[in-house]
Amino acid sequence: MVTFYYVFSIKNVSNGEGRCELMESSMIDALEMTLPLMKEITGQDIQLSLFDREKAIATWPADNFSIPGAVPGKALDRSNPALQTVFRVMDTGVKNESMIPKEVLGTPVHGIATPIKENGVVVGAVTCGYSMEREEKLRDSINELDGNLKESADRIDKINSEAAALVEELNEIKGVTEQVKTVVNKASNMVKSIQGNASKSNILALNASIEAARSGEAGKGFAVVAAEMGKLAQVSGNSAKEISDSLKEIIDAVESVIKAVEKVNDVAASQAEGTSEVTKNMEIITKSADSIAVLAKPI
Repeated sequence: MVTFYYVFSIKNVSNGEGRCELMESSMIDALEMTLPLMKEITGQDIQLSLFDREKAIATWPADNFSIPGAVPGKALDRSNPALQTVFRVMDTGVKNESMIPKEVLGTPVHGIATPIKENGVVVGAVTCGYSMEREEKLRDSINELDGNLKESADRIDKINSEAAALVEELNEIKGVTEQVKTVVNKASNMVKSIQGNASKSNILALNASIEAARSGEAGKGFAVVAAEMGKLAQVSGNSAKEISDSLKEIIDAVESVIKAVEKVNDVAASQAEGTSEVTKNMEIITKSADSIAVLAKPI
């Protein structure tokens, strides 16, 4: 048998002299003296029970739950379901751990039963149950956080994809507007050509009118034609000028659209890059939350 000795200082009140004495104790006696300190040391809500091979020696209950089966001084009954773990530990000499669900005791409890051995022989057992309520709340909070982070990451990823698609569409719009600008410039050049031809036609009509006047009566019919040609050239010139002004307005508008598209394109590209970085950070945070959730799981 393993023997424990505890040193006690005894002081004689009458003469003030003191002496030290040794008190012999077995493993179970030692545990009976020290186990009550465990709750204070750990700072957790725990229940401790001490057994020898025949009976329950002592129980130190928890504040918020009570594990049945341990009645101090009462002989152990192998038919009692609540004591099966205690008997199994003492019979096998192997520690046992298990989770007691919240539905049983009102709070989730992690139970540990450990055999007490002296000189290799099992002489009893110690059971410890501690509340996992805080751990469960932490795990639930982490799981909720993990779910929210994954949902946020999915949404950000969607925004990132949409921003990238927007950049592509804006580039297409920019390409189309560039094409429109090119076509309008061609039309503007054609109108300038029409204006030039109208101006030449007007000069020719003026010259024809002069020559018709010189021809006298013979040139009167030609003078009428020349006058009409002059009027037509003038109308064509005016119409060409109006078209040219309209085309210039279109070109200015197209250039404004191109500039606006370029600005929006820059913003969209910046957003796509920013959301990509946020997505990477969210992935890191989600992985950390997953790791914490694993650590928070009960053994």
